[in-house]
Amino acid sequence: MSAEHIYRKTEKGKIEIATRANKLGLRERTMLIMVDDKTTRGGLLAKNSHPTSEGILNSLLADGYIEIDGGMAPVAATGAPAESEAAAAPPAPTAPPVEVSMLSASRFACRALVTYLGPSADDLTAMIEKAKDAAELGKAFEKCRDVIQALAGKRKADEFWNGAIARLPKA
Repeated sequence: MSAEHIYRKTEKGKIEIATRANKLGLRERTMLIMVDDKTTRGGLLAKNSHPTSEGILNSLLADGYIEIDGGMAPVAATGAPAESEAAAAPPAPTAPPVEVSMLSASRFACRALVTYLGPSADDLTAMIEKAKDAAELGKAFEKCRDVIQALAGKRKADEFWNGAIARLPKA
């Protein structure tokens, strides 16, 4: 991760700050609150120098609470984006980098299910936790997507699917 990336809160992150729905720990919540659409990754880590800060920031990114700001213009010495640098900024990535692993995919899916469905997600999270390989987990994700779409709507089902599949290793 580049120290020059600027993060912003996702809708999930904003909801978490407002409602504490996912009950983030104190350090995670503090780091989430510090994300302000202006401070670079290096700046956030400098403000919060606890040894776990980098891992917390990576976790917030992987879990969808924050994302890399599409306008990742480097910050000039004055603290404002340099005009020539802003114009030459590379195009925004299509999606923030995520860890691709069975564990990451399972964690994301279970958290999303609880967020979207509340206590009624218990059977689905149990199904995900029992999956033995990527193919089985992919099939579980399809079932979960269908349930989310029926109960919470297509937009949330698409968010779930895109996030889960992005983390799922190839079968």
